[in-house]
Amino acid sequence: MKKIGLWLTSAMLAYSLYVPVAFGATAQQEEESSAAKQEQQAEQEQHGKHKHSHAHPGKKMTSEEIQKMRMKKLQRLATYFEIDTEGKSLEQLKKEVDQAKRDQPEKWEAFKQEFRAKKLEKIREYAKQKGIDVEGKTMEQLHDELHELEERHDHS
Repeated sequence: MKKIGLWLTSAMLAYSLYVPVAFGATAQQEEESSAAKQEQQAEQEQHGKHKHSHAHPGKKMTSEEIQKMRMKKLQRLATYFEIDTEGKSLEQLKKEVDQAKRDQPEKWEAFKQEFRAKKLEKIREYAKQKGIDVEGKTMEQLHDELHELEERHDHS
């Protein structure tokens, strides 16, 4: 009887130690899973404007690099709208550029058209270098073909 009582006590002790650990692990996994889902959802919302769902491996940027890129873009826009950039913060430039976009919508549309044309020309040149026929193809089609080519290269 003492053996059964000792075994039962040991089993109950082991179970009582296991349950909180298992529950804690499960709760932690659920929290991590939930956090991952929220992060993924945020990325989808942020990139929802883009029609491409594939990732660009190896092109992760640090926050400093992203800030520099944003500043450079804003400075380009400010120059286009003839806004002085000297000594201005990212936030100040953003406000002024946004105001210029609202005040001069025709100029903003012209900038976007010029930017798209330059981007299309660059992607065409790159696609030609990779041996892709570029005649009559949109930027999206070229982008997709380049991505497929990259995937085939990565998998071989």
